[in-house]
Amino acid sequence: NYYQTIDTPVNNAFVKAYKDFVKDPKKPTSDPMEAAYVSVYLWKNTVEKAKSFDVAAIQENADGVSFDAPEGKVTIDGENHHITKTARIGEIRPDGLIYTIWESKGPIDPDPYLKSYPWAAGLSG
Repeated sequence: NYYQTIDTPVNNAFVKAYKDFVKDPKKPTSDPMEAAYVSVYLWKNTVEKAKSFDVAAIQENADGVSFDAPEGKVTIDGENHHITKTARIGEIRPDGLIYTIWESKGPIDPDPYLKSYPWAAGLSG
């Protein structure tokens, strides 16, 4: 869902900060790096909303917490604690980077238990 080549101001700043930090303009960012970065900020935003470090308070306040991530806006679903994400399909080009060739119109709500898929009825029961 995340590629270094996503052309937004937030991602461009993220990539620049990373390259400045590692002092290697050729070293790319990655989906796991961006996911870790996003996780820290979602946790921070949830703690601030809960006004507490208490796990139960954080869980109770998670619904709707958002972050303008390098991949695009993500939001925590309070029911399952997964996040909305924009889906992307990419193509690896000769420069070794991944470029978006398709993306969803916006973030997609999480469905970790496959509740919205008729073909999955009875799988988690």
